[in-house]
Amino acid sequence: MERLLATDTRPLAVVVGSGGAIARSLLARWCESGLYDVVAVGRSHCDIQGVHSLTTDYSEASLAEVTAAVSALGSNIERLVVTNGVLSGEDFSPERKVGDLTTTSWQHVMTVNALTPMLILSALWSLMRSSTQPRVAVLTARVGSLSDNELGGWYSYRASKAALNMMLKCAAIEVRRINKNAKLIAYHPGTVDSPLSKPFQRSVPEGKLFSPEFSAEQLDNLMTSAVPDGTLSYLDWAGQAIDW
Repeated sequence: MERLLATDTRPLAVVVGSGGAIARSLLARWCESGLYDVVAVGRSHCDIQGVHSLTTDYSEASLAEVTAAVSALGSNIERLVVTNGVLSGEDFSPERKVGDLTTTSWQHVMTVNALTPMLILSALWSLMRSSTQPRVAVLTARVGSLSDNELGGWYSYRASKAALNMMLKCAAIEVRRINKNAKLIAYHPGTVDSPLSKPFQRSVPEGKLFSPEFSAEQLDNLMTSAVPDGTLSYLDWAGQAIDW
């Protein structure tokens, strides 16, 4: 783990899952703004100029090292975005029917989409107390909504996002007890032109395939305007609330 030392007094902006399309757009955007000391956390080194890069395998021990390195830069996180997620892989795809479920793919999707983001928050949780106005966003999906499910299918992905939403709601209740100025957002970015969505883009309506830069800009604006009301906001890219 690279040892980082504080370079200035700007608040921190931390993006986890830094190899993803939205993550890279956020990192570039926040570096260009000059408002934050920007930290990228991911499995591989981030090559964006001006970014502090930390690598992790997302184990609890590795995430503890990340927290120590971030803390060396400062204790005031103003922006934290967790972008980790998976939809399909070389040997699995979203299930179309219940008979497609397998233990291996289920456990993998649930771990990446639900457990890993919460382990990341757990590792960085101590900094929520000391930060002046932390805004935390975790990428989720509209398909995690029970009331919005009219098509069925995608069992593991839907379940993982629903589980993530529930745990984020618990975290929002917890964080208001330690920092009334904190705010958590579960963010649905829409369908973004990225490797994650590439196999499924043919079914996306015209005008609904967004660039990573657009999604990052929308999220940045939502985080800036977010009011710390002690609840979790489940929002789409347009800032519209999604029913649970």
